[in-house]
Amino acid sequence: MNKIQKHVPTLLAIAEDIEEPVRCYRLAAGIIYKNMLISVGVNSYKTDPFQAKYSKNEKAIHLHAEIAAIKNALRQLSVDDIQKTSLLVVRVKRENNKEPYSPAMAKPCSGCRRCIIEFGIKNVYYTGEKGEIYQL
Repeated sequence: MNKIQKHVPTLLAIAEDIEEPVRCYRLAAGIIYKNMLISVGVNSYKTDPFQAKYSKNEKAIHLHAEIAAIKNALRQLSVDDIQKTSLLVVRVKRENNKEPYSPAMAKPCSGCRRCIIEFGIKNVYYTGEKGEIYQL
């Protein structure tokens, strides 16, 4: 199992456990530094000035998992060290409340990609519809 894939189950479980998902989206993102998951973020209805700076439009004010993970990582790492990290984004969905969750497309939106680029994170991975891992 490669260095990124070993963190997928943890992030999928975190996404499943989100108490108040934004609409039907259950996303979790993690910052990986020196092969350790050091920061996690989830999407939520919480608003944040950090999110507002990178919103893809003025109505996209709710905290995205990627933005939350980067913001949380900045509590532990310098901006220079953030450039040495990898970002992994996962999403889960289910057809109805009786079905188990399954992986879904978690490609970062344009606003999150701007933040990722600004902080110099070069290794960005996300889940696809069947749980496969793509690199941005």
